[in-house]
Amino acid sequence: MDQDQTEIIQYWTECWTSSLLTLDSISDDIQADIWNKRSHNFGKDGDEDRQKKKNKEFFDILEEAGFTPKGATVLDIGCGPGSLSLPLAQAGAHVTALDISHGMLERLSETAEQKGLSIKTIETSWWTVDIDKLGLRNSFDLVIASKTPSIRDVESFNRMVACSRDYCYFSGFIRKDPPKIPAEVYVQILKEVPEMNSFASAFIYPFMYLYSLGIHPIVRFAHRNMKYEEPWSEAAEKTIDSLKTRRDLSEDMKHQIQEYYKKMSKNGMSNSDYEMFSGSMVWQIQK
Repeated sequence: MDQDQTEIIQYWTECWTSSLLTLDSISDDIQADIWNKRSHNFGKDGDEDRQKKKNKEFFDILEEAGFTPKGATVLDIGCGPGSLSLPLAQAGAHVTALDISHGMLERLSETAEQKGLSIKTIETSWWTVDIDKLGLRNSFDLVIASKTPSIRDVESFNRMVACSRDYCYFSGFIRKDPPKIPAEVYVQILKEVPEMNSFASAFIYPFMYLYSLGIHPIVRFAHRNMKYEEPWSEAAEKTIDSLKTRRDLSEDMKHQIQEYYKKMSKNGMSNSDYEMFSGSMVWQIQK
């Protein structure tokens, strides 16, 4: 590796690291609590056709890279309720699903049992996991991390790569809509508009870091418009949980956010349009 490449790698590593400084630190306990509370309904508001399309896009990019799921060992980091673990298992892969939330893993296990699938689960934080102690290093034909906060920096990204002996799949958000609450309301409640533009660290920086290492993954981009309808109390709780990962919220602030959603609801329901840009990439481990 020459000096120029070393400097480029260092540059993108520093960009990625500095982007984290815009966010308050969040402990494993807080992270687990947030996702446990969301585990009951998370992912249930998507329609079946959209999920089938997402699954097809996922398997298509894997096939293009040369990966075959049947008989392969797969590690799904930040698996959630199993949106990718389950179809991989159905395709014949031996899946290990890892998540910090026991609620998410319970949902995944229940669904797997209903479908007659066998999926191994591991409850742990990827931020602090010891992959050698758990026997994960260089143990899987494919390691995936899809739109998960588990991969938040170079260290957690490298840890993901270290678990694969063949392929890696990574996806992340590039841009989301602004917060559902108008800026002027945020200013009234929080005295500021919260920092939400951390999405470069969710895909752009991982891609550029990988590219600077001389690895050129297969890349795909997606743009989706979605509409959600949910009880106003659940919509308010999601916003509160999202803000809690970035700053402390007083009980009064939480109450004002709840009152906003209650006031704006119709027949007890909150309606919102959601626009999302994301990227996904697959690459083969250099041997």
